[in-house]
Amino acid sequence: MNTVILMQAGIAFMMGVVALFMVYKVLNFYLKKAFQLEELNTSFATLQAGILLSTSLLVGSIVGPGMNAIRFINQSEVSFATISTSLGYVMMFLIIGILFSMLVIAGGIMVLFQLTHVNEWEEIRKNNIASAIISAALILGLSMIMKDQVASVCEMLIPYPEVVTIR
Repeated sequence: MNTVILMQAGIAFMMGVVALFMVYKVLNFYLKKAFQLEELNTSFATLQAGILLSTSLLVGSIVGPGMNAIRFINQSEVSFATISTSLGYVMMFLIIGILFSMLVIAGGIMVLFQLTHVNEWEEIRKNNIASAIISAALILGLSMIMKDQVASVCEMLIPYPEVVTIR
């Protein structure tokens, strides 16, 4: 039993590392290129911190369903087929978590920046930390709202048996 818990902790850690690295690299590359942001810009670093925390919240919400898939699929027998199936579910949930992270981040930024009369990218480029903090807070708030829904999407994909209803 302790081995299973350690294995689950290792899988959760790897899910987090992969998701955070991918989101950081993709968004860092895109934002720097699209908006000519500098590396030593404190407001850009603040926005990046919000993006990474947002991704952590959303990916953290898929760890539970991932562990449930591992436990459920391997409950009757442990074989190469069941282990690979459960790891397939974990990978699918990781992709879902990363996609939702990208959607929440992009959607949050687009909505905020369209609703205000301020050009936030220009303000972040000028190192306006207040604008970056508000943008990061919006992204984090949306992630807090969406994390349970992301977990529900993953949970509904686990092939639980049908439950008999009694009338």
